[in-house]
Amino acid sequence: MSKTKTYFTILAAAAIVIAAGYIMNVAVIKSFVGQCLAFAGQNVLSVSAAICAFIFLGHKNYWLIIAGCAVAAALLIQFVIVGHATGLVTLAARAVTFMAIVFLMNFVKLLVNK
Repeated sequence: MSKTKTYFTILAAAAIVIAAGYIMNVAVIKSFVGQCLAFAGQNVLSVSAAICAFIFLGHKNYWLIIAGCAVAAALLIQFVIVGHATGLVTLAARAVTFMAIVFLMNFVKLLVNK
């Protein structure tokens, strides 16, 4: 399977899970997606995701490095910028948003290069 098909399959699976959550009115999915969309609008998270995506491009364990950067960015943003502790769900939403931004940037890069 090519990289483009793999990325498209992951994107389709995520869209199906989110759509099913909204159709079945699953509050946990709706809340988590709402948090992720709110965090995606924050410049600090979006810019740090873009910078990490370009810095580590071409490394052997790219997605492991990006996952580590996502967790580190979520913790730093929460404790340094926001200034207080929070729950695990909020940290996970920040990390997932970071990973989603990097994923979408790589998917667009693949589509443009083809």
